Amino acid sequence: DKSSLPFHSSPDGAAVFPWTNGGYVYVSNSEVQDKRGGVYGVYMDDDGNVVDYKQLLSGTTRNCSGGATPWHTYVSCEEYGSGQCYQVD
Repeated sequence: DKSSLPFHSSPDGAAVFPWTNGGYVYVSNSEVQDKRGGVYGVYMDDDGNVVDYKQLLSGTTRNCSGGATPWHTYVSCEEYGSGQCYQVD
């Protein structure tokens, strides 16, 4: 099955996390303007086959960089004057 969601624009900071059954998830920011940004996840099985793709955070602006935490969560930060930081599970 294919996701109906197109791959996100302007990918920026990213991290890879272990997922169920030996697979992993690639998490990436979308650094776009006007609350159209966010964070997306590409889920892969232990053979590297893509099994899911979904938006994990939405309604943000210019999500630049980010990173993995010791708790296997991802922190994404908006890069503008009133920007916020978000923790994504």
